[in-house]
Amino acid sequence: MTATGMSTTLGGQPMRLPFGPQTLQALATLRPWNCAAQILTQWLVCAIVIVLAQWLKQWPVTIAAMLVIATRQHAMLVLMHDAAHCLLARNRRINDLVGNLMLAFPLTLSVARYRAHHFRHHRYLNGEGDPDVADSVIPATRGRFLVLLLRDASGLTTLATLRSANSFGMLGLFSRTSPGSRFDRILAVAFVVAVAGLVAGFGVWREFVLYWLLPILLFMPAILRVRGIAEHGGRLGNPANTAARSLRVGWIERFLWAPCHINRHWEHHSCPAVPSYNLPALSRLLAAGDAQCAAANPTMGYFIGSRSLIHELYPAVQAKPAPAGATEKGMHGPHGK
Repeated sequence: MTATGMSTTLGGQPMRLPFGPQTLQALATLRPWNCAAQILTQWLVCAIVIVLAQWLKQWPVTIAAMLVIATRQHAMLVLMHDAAHCLLARNRRINDLVGNLMLAFPLTLSVARYRAHHFRHHRYLNGEGDPDVADSVIPATRGRFLVLLLRDASGLTTLATLRSANSFGMLGLFSRTSPGSRFDRILAVAFVVAVAGLVAGFGVWREFVLYWLLPILLFMPAILRVRGIAEHGGRLGNPANTAARSLRVGWIERFLWAPCHINRHWEHHSCPAVPSYNLPALSRLLAAGDAQCAAANPTMGYFIGSRSLIHELYPAVQAKPAPAGATEKGMHGPHGK
């Protein structure tokens, strides 16, 4: 550690931060009101679109509402990720209580189980012990990628997504090897009983399935596929300063794919103690200190533009004139066969 920076590691690889511990401490300072606003915003948006859809009672509006709710459920997953790093509150019990009741349990997940899973991802980033490597596998062609997204949205890959999420699901709290506490198990039972009682008491089983469960089953898999590939796809063998991707997104893509600055994923791996609302400031500092790092060379969006994720993964191939008399051969991109 010197006055001009400090040493750290990213996925076991040495790396140097372009600032000192005081700056890192400032970036890692938690602001409870920011955190509360992030969580309440997601719930408020869900409530508004449900009321609107119920009032209009038109299927196009209902489907649009389901999509919006799925994006907010994804935002809750991102904030649960903050909870796994104890970035909701420094007190671990308060952090996990809020994280479970407001973020994880409503999505049938557990903060403690996700934490155990996710910390292996950080420790063995892009390596053999990384439990998320499969999420970064790139389909062979752009067409196959888009077909997979359509399969996700049609529900054909829902079971595979549920099996993947089972490694940190709420039911696993009751296994003998669970990292969750006795308090977590009691809280989970109380939560399920309370939700079932409220839904039954108000007679809203249909609405519960339509506006909460179906968005998870139909729209969430596609969102998670895009996010998983965007974070590490095509970078599994990269050095520390580009081992994950940083994306610059507009407001539409932020709403659909990148809530709560999850697009700044390389920055998160560089400094996991920094909460999501401070990632933009962290990104600017990292970019200023290393012109070759992911923060200084962000991918520009997901699907539109020559510097977008889809173009980075599947670059257009420029055909070259064949020599006279040469037999024409097929051309394949870096991910084709």
